[in-house]
Amino acid sequence: MASSSRGVAGGVATLDDSGKVPAAQLSIPAGAVTTVNGKSGPTVTLVAADVSALATTARGTANGVASLDGSSRLPLAQLPLEVPTDHMWEPSDLGLKAWAFDPAVGMSTPIYPGNATLRVTAVNLKSTQTITKIVWHFGGYAGGMVAGSWGAIYNASGTRVGTTAALTGETVIAGVHNAGGATVSAPLTASASLPAGVYYVAWSFRYNATAGDGPMMLCADSAFGSPPNVFGLNNIKRYGSIAGTAATSAPASITLSAVENGSNRFWAAIA
Repeated sequence: MASSSRGVAGGVATLDDSGKVPAAQLSIPAGAVTTVNGKSGPTVTLVAADVSALATTARGTANGVASLDGSSRLPLAQLPLEVPTDHMWEPSDLGLKAWAFDPAVGMSTPIYPGNATLRVTAVNLKSTQTITKIVWHFGGYAGGMVAGSWGAIYNASGTRVGTTAALTGETVIAGVHNAGGATVSAPLTASASLPAGVYYVAWSFRYNATAGDGPMMLCADSAFGSPPNVFGLNNIKRYGSIAGTAATSAPASITLSAVENGSNRFWAAIA
């Protein structure tokens, strides 16, 4: 074939210096892709943002997508908190983190907790929270607590996770003299980051029982002479006391199996 037929219509293709057919002599189909998402070149690499997709690092993060655990299920931590559908009051509605029960359903007449008695009330914390104080509701308080009065929080194993300073006089808790009483609180000596779970608010108030200068406290119906204080099938005792004279400061642990039934279901909360 004549050399004049190289690279012309009806002729033959030529080779460039690298021994390849030049691009101008190649037939490119109509509509062929020349760029990918605005990128061109012999090798195009796309990242998630190029195609408006979420990166794998967005799995299980805020504003990302849910991830699955090893059993191909959604982890509990990625599920939304249960939203009450009956519009009942929750602890957070009143600035609290957990409580024994809605205080509005408590008895109208408050009750003394007993001088030097170790009282225990369970609360159910629904999520990890930083706790800084113990909360009670006093129907009245004449400021008469003396040395050896304290409050503390224990976990489900009975180990102390927070304690107040000594509750003497009106140094920590002010007197309550108004009609209907008042919600009072005692700060912990150090804040405690507590995971979700059942906790026990324990306290011992020392005061002159004859003079009645201790706190009268909100409680649930206590007409039953010896209520079980255990409800359901998991043996959690929500209210009670531990026999004997309480220690004058919060012990490092308490024996939850030693909590006895009692006729008074005192309200307590944590915040």
